[in-house]
Amino acid sequence: MYLSHIQHSQPPLPAAIEAALQYLRETDFSALAPGRHSIRGDQMIAIVQTPQTQPWETGMPEFHQRYIDIQYLLEGEEVIGYHIAQPDLALVTDQLLERDIAFVHPVAMESKLILSPGMFAIFYPGELHKPCRSLTASQQIKKIVIKIDHTLLANF
Repeated sequence: MYLSHIQHSQPPLPAAIEAALQYLRETDFSALAPGRHSIRGDQMIAIVQTPQTQPWETGMPEFHQRYIDIQYLLEGEEVIGYHIAQPDLALVTDQLLERDIAFVHPVAMESKLILSPGMFAIFYPGELHKPCRSLTASQQIKKIVIKIDHTLLANF
């Protein structure tokens, strides 16, 4: 997991992640409708979302096997839960083959990442994260989730 602000200089990151961050810096998202937008076929995808945040106590952590998530907040305030990968956890919902997502029961000692506009968090395959949580009150946010096929880390 990696947390930063889009305008801060970053340490050296894999080229595929650098390309995704450059896309976030250069794209006018006011012109993109909510939904999926291909950046590099199905290997790198931008998803424009406008969800309503939910209380911290609700929801279940998720993880992915194929894709790295870059969750970038454009508007509002968001809390994202985080916990290291725990491959032995029982799956509540397993859609890894169909949608590359699985959910697990809430885990103890989950960290809270608080994002304001311009901040992003990177979650690698297997890492548990619970996005779209509210810090105080529920609110509509606007965010971009970049999905990067993990094989691009070695082949970009």
